[in-house]
Amino acid sequence: MPYLTMSDGIKIYYENCGDGETLVFCHGLNSSHNANKELYDEFRDDFNILIYDQRGHADSDNSKIHMNIQRLGQDLNEIIESLNLENVTLIGHSLGAATIYSYVNQFGCDNIKRIVASDMSPYIRNDGWKGGIKQGEWNDEDFMQDFDRIFDDAGYASYHIFKNIMNPEPSNISQEDEKHFIKSFGDSVNTLTMASLWYSLFRTDHRPAMEKITVPFLYLMPEHPLYSTEASDYIKEHVQGSFVLENDFPGTTHALWSQMPHEVAETIKKFIKDF
Repeated sequence: MPYLTMSDGIKIYYENCGDGETLVFCHGLNSSHNANKELYDEFRDDFNILIYDQRGHADSDNSKIHMNIQRLGQDLNEIIESLNLENVTLIGHSLGAATIYSYVNQFGCDNIKRIVASDMSPYIRNDGWKGGIKQGEWNDEDFMQDFDRIFDDAGYASYHIFKNIMNPEPSNISQEDEKHFIKSFGDSVNTLTMASLWYSLFRTDHRPAMEKITVPFLYLMPEHPLYSTEASDYIKEHVQGSFVLENDFPGTTHALWSQMPHEVAETIKKFIKDF
């Protein structure tokens, strides 16, 4: 299995294949390179694609230090430099988009051609603005309760967040499905990873980084987004390059990549063609 060793010794699993322009995909919290394969497969014939597991996820090393969004941005930079990639298009979902914001904040856009962000605010905390998580409704006490649940049972905590933040109709989840979701989340979630990165997301404000984005930017918004238009409007008003908002994804939630992989891929391909 191919790995890259980061400057702090953590090994990051990656897959790199195909010819053409380079697309780097950054997955979300508690996800992995194994998720969203249908989306990735849409690009394999025409692009050089790179997918990898963020530290603390799947086949990459678990880390007891440097578990924060700043470090994820550094990892992305080290991956790009180690593989001698140039003029890449960065494509991130949720935490993956936050990783891209962190990268830009630290390293700028000199080696970046385009950015695609899927349903991710530059600041998820709702303290004085309504561009944060759950369309501005998730308050600080909600976050603190999240941490209590994570340290008690990370699988259940993941399910609770999914049910109460990401699902537009939480009452429609049956008891049988609930048990399945909790077990599935529990089998894949690392408690330290989830707690550390959830806290770091809560504490990290990337709004100032938006002005450092000098390349074309595509924002993908599902029909039922985690973040309101206040977040996407802020990005639009502050990026220095072109901004495109695409939100014609009927019936979708935060899990947009897995719900409409073909439509998402076609939207990204059009953006690449146009810019």
